[in-house]
Amino acid sequence: MFDKLYVFDFDGVVCDSTDECMITSWNTWQRWNRRDLKRRSVAEFSFEEKSEFRKLRPRVRGAGEYFILNVILENKIKIENQEDYEIQLGLHKEDIPKFKKLFLAERQDFRKDHPKDWVLLHSVYQEVIDILREISVEKKLYIATLKDFLSIRMILDFYNVDLPDERIFDESKILNKFDALKQIMKISNFQKKDLVFFDDNVTHLYESYADGFNVYLTAWSNPIPEYLEEAIIKNIPIIKDFKQLDLIINKG
Repeated sequence: MFDKLYVFDFDGVVCDSTDECMITSWNTWQRWNRRDLKRRSVAEFSFEEKSEFRKLRPRVRGAGEYFILNVILENKIKIENQEDYEIQLGLHKEDIPKFKKLFLAERQDFRKDHPKDWVLLHSVYQEVIDILREISVEKKLYIATLKDFLSIRMILDFYNVDLPDERIFDESKILNKFDALKQIMKISNFQKKDLVFFDDNVTHLYESYADGFNVYLTAWSNPIPEYLEEAIIKNIPIIKDFKQLDLIINKG
């Protein structure tokens, strides 16, 4: 019996969605620039393209920010730290919502036309999937993510994680992760200390941690070293592997 409420981010925590995001991001960028080009396989990307995308991908917070990633890649802008990334974000803020809309439309087309291929581009962490199934049975699981609802629903269904729709707080329901936790606390009547949140992006944890929520930075998806350093500086606890995750959940 679980005595706390557990909230999981999705990309980077439940699964590695890098391949799907790389394909969808590239195709959206072509549409944005009115180029009649399309890719449907990771094999169509060069080693350098995959490597550069993977370096930047962990900094992206939501579909709209893939605009920033593509600007950086196309213009070969050097990003040394989070501050460099935030500068680019500030320069292109007006384009974020427009690109997000186009990105989600591109993803929807891909998901609809090639559903199984689309799902299998997400490499799930099986140990996490197993834990989600256990927690969900006890009605102690929520998902808080900047990913779209239908993507989450399809992946959870494919891997037999039985989670009600109302327990998925996706990009359409929340402003950010702090907002998600406040909403979940309000409807669940759990106290902050009994609400546990897992995310692989340390910038998603700052507000929640400062406000007293029980948060952890997950590190099994190889987050940017800078994020691990920031977590240590701010005393945000880090979970390095699935064994630690299991201990936290099963020992309460």
